[in-house]
Amino acid sequence: EGGRAHFMTQRFDRTPDGKKLHMQSLCAMRHLDFNLARAYSYEQAIETIRMLGFGREAIKEQVRRALLNVFIRNQDDHTKNIAFLMNSAGRWSLSPAFDVVYAYNPDGDWTNEHQMSLAGKTDGFELDDLLEFGKFADLKTIETKAIISEIGAAVDRWSQFARDAGVPGAMAQKAKRGFRLF
Repeated sequence: EGGRAHFMTQRFDRTPDGKKLHMQSLCAMRHLDFNLARAYSYEQAIETIRMLGFGREAIKEQVRRALLNVFIRNQDDHTKNIAFLMNSAGRWSLSPAFDVVYAYNPDGDWTNEHQMSLAGKTDGFELDDLLEFGKFADLKTIETKAIISEIGAAVDRWSQFARDAGVPGAMAQKAKRGFRLF
């Protein structure tokens, strides 16, 4: 359409027969003000997962998602982009990841740094910050380092992923230049 591309995917808040699953964002669940830029943290997301009693695997998954956002500069990582689903039995779970995109513009009001902080920072991350976040999530250092290695290996393959998905070369290179490696 006019040189623009669109991405469509199946909704995760619907059952296979089309029934709606109740979904709440971190923003709604914690009564946060979406309009307050950089006021909230990934640590608050971890705390929410703990409050909901999801357990270690969900916490580990949220750590993985937060660190991926740091690596790929998904700096539009606000509190409406973390969500929870309730099934028909009334049990909550972490929703699938969504809105995970390269979003970095050094001149942008919303994308010049992350919207959610990690280890007290919204930019200028160092390896120690990622490890500190893992520690907050009660992960062993070796577990956090394994997640960092896993994400780093995937990010290293970005050029191939972009080619396979038909991302124009200039756009793929712009994103790659913005990625962080640790």
